[in-house]
Amino acid sequence: MSETKPTDNEASPAEHYRRIGDALKSGRRARKLDIEDVSRSLRLPGMTVEDIENGRLDRLAGLYRRGYVANYARLVGVDPAPLLAQIDLDPAPELRQVLPRPKSTRKVEKYIKFATYAVVTIAIVPPLIVFFVQGGSRMAEPEPRPAVAQVEGEPASGDDQRMARRIARALALDENVEGEAPGPVTASALPIRSLRPVRELQPEPMSAAETLASDAVIDVGEAAPPRLELGIELVEDSWIEIYAADGRRLEYDLLRAGQQRNYQGEPPFRLLLGRANAVRLVADGQAVAYPGDDRADVVSLELLPGGEVRR
Repeated sequence: MSETKPTDNEASPAEHYRRIGDALKSGRRARKLDIEDVSRSLRLPGMTVEDIENGRLDRLAGLYRRGYVANYARLVGVDPAPLLAQIDLDPAPELRQVLPRPKSTRKVEKYIKFATYAVVTIAIVPPLIVFFVQGGSRMAEPEPRPAVAQVEGEPASGDDQRMARRIARALALDENVEGEAPGPVTASALPIRSLRPVRELQPEPMSAAETLASDAVIDVGEAAPPRLELGIELVEDSWIEIYAADGRRLEYDLLRAGQQRNYQGEPPFRLLLGRANAVRLVADGQAVAYPGDDRADVVSLELLPGGEVRR
């Protein structure tokens, strides 16, 4: 018995894909092209070109499958229509409902939001109102006035003057004053502080040893802070910025070649050199070598007492 070959309509999609790949491969070989040439011309990966020729079109996305085959066929001079006829069209995507949701659902969500806002408002607003009301009532309460003691030498108030007059009458120093009722004055009512004489304290004389000790303390002064003398010489033009330890800016300018400057101040000095190899430094008469003095770069450094350099 002879085997019958399946017709085009009965062939499986895999068989169709294999036929398409064979046709494209034959066209490529007829044009004497390599897979790399096809990949470069179609701007596709080499693995994708191999999948097309080997009938593995099912690995490609349906959105690009027909386009890849058509472009490949035109590149190798093959009519793309018969090949595309063997590729089944991808099923259309399922329809999805895009109409607005029913109003009942939207109403429920609206009520839920309203209830949430109401609960949050009830939980937060009343405590805040109570807090501010109580705080305002405490602020409205008058503060107790502190008792102010009379300082000696200040004029007496009205109460003190009346008390003085009552004391004078009790001591038979004054007659009855009109407007005030006579009566005994108790000892507790007397302003004892005002009756006591103010005794000025006289300094006691110091002995000879204490006098010498005090003179020695007065003569001893604080040690003067160390100072540093900095000299710079410009071999070429360079920007110079110098600060002393107390924050004073000693230099902030573009200095020209051949200029020499001297500065004095409290170390450490902070220096910013725009062109390091153009600046020569001298600290207290001694030349200073610092990192970067051989390069035309920006250098930032600190000059410590004794000419020591710290970056």
